[in-house]
Amino acid sequence: MLSNLLVTKQKLVLVIDKLNRERIAPKFIGSLLHEQGQGTETIKALPTGVSLKLVATFEALLSECANQNNNNNTPAGEAGDLDAGTPGSGAGKPAGFNVILPTLADLLCYQSPAFIFGFLNRLRRSEHVRRVFLWASPQHLQHPHAEYILAGCEYLAELVLRLETDKQLSLISRKPGGGVTNRRFACQISKTEFQVTPLDEGQPAGASPKQSSPEAEQTPEPASSTFKIELDEDEVVARNALTLPYERTSEPTEGNIIYTPDADDDFDEEDPDEDLCI
Repeated sequence: MLSNLLVTKQKLVLVIDKLNRERIAPKFIGSLLHEQGQGTETIKALPTGVSLKLVATFEALLSECANQNNNNNTPAGEAGDLDAGTPGSGAGKPAGFNVILPTLADLLCYQSPAFIFGFLNRLRRSEHVRRVFLWASPQHLQHPHAEYILAGCEYLAELVLRLETDKQLSLISRKPGGGVTNRRFACQISKTEFQVTPLDEGQPAGASPKQSSPEAEQTPEPASSTFKIELDEDEVVARNALTLPYERTSEPTEGNIIYTPDADDDFDEEDPDEDLCI
């Protein structure tokens, strides 16, 4: 299910919708959270409309998350929450709230990009917020710098879901250690669930990878490749007939040494030390 991929430990989730389905965004994200056991009491949402023009609306959301999270009467974290029961979370406190923001197009109608980036960063740093969901449809962004604003949101997001077509989507996941994974999925929508299948692995998400056979590992080289290891028969014959420079030898030739003695040379072998005046 798609909820297995989106409701994870990544805190800021950005959905880039190329299918223009902004009207179903809150309901769609809420259904994903419910599939993973997140109750309604763990979900917070900003109001839409003119109220987004007031800074107090955003401050009220942060205060509400902090106050309810610190209240001992707040329901405990749901069984499906990945961090419920982790060290540092109280027995009667949830691990944090799931915040569903209005669409990026709505936010840009009332607030500046700098304010939106700052608010996203505050949500990321808040210990009372477990996950943040932001929906963006590039076709609905009317800001003159919409392309750069969307790129900035991608930079802040730890999980980016792209709804490319009705049957295909991609998912970019950034881990705290700096690792990045980029996967593509085929999707199939039914009345009860959103089923996805990895395109690179050919099996449902969450399934263990199959062991590849030795025959499958020895795949033929692509035709477009310009690098070849194997040699054909003619190339083997030409290689064996080639004589390398260090293998070349020259035929031995007979040579004579001619020496002309000087006048002072002494070849008297009877007394070789006579000229030493000993």
